[in-house]
Amino acid sequence: MSAFAVDPVFTTTQAIWFAALLTFAVGVQIVFSPKRRAIMGGLKFALASALVAAPGLAGVTLVRGAYRLGYLEEGRGFWEANLRSAVWMSGAIFAGQMAVRYLPPMAWMSRDLRDAGRAVWSERLGRWMGKQQ
Repeated sequence: MSAFAVDPVFTTTQAIWFAALLTFAVGVQIVFSPKRRAIMGGLKFALASALVAAPGLAGVTLVRGAYRLGYLEEGRGFWEANLRSAVWMSGAIFAGQMAVRYLPPMAWMSRDLRDAGRAVWSERLGRWMGKQQ
């Protein structure tokens, strides 16, 4: 018996989906954000993008999947298992996002990513408003 209401059941499939979705998310950021990538540098940009995307993806694929399977193995119904696991998922996403935003060194990476985005949009809006030639 664990300290949790139900024992989560982690599977290899969940880890594979997490890795695949995280790779896809970082790849999309790299392909479609060339200006931010140029400001930050390729490796730092990829790492910061992965850190920002990881809490949400981990909450959905790993935490929710593990608790849903745990509740199903406990004998709960399909809807009850899905609704109860959504609570664990929400808590995990919230805790992960707070860690990424406020705990160093993750906070430094997310700050640099945010500042790069701000610089790109400042330049873009200035160009659109005719303030830069």
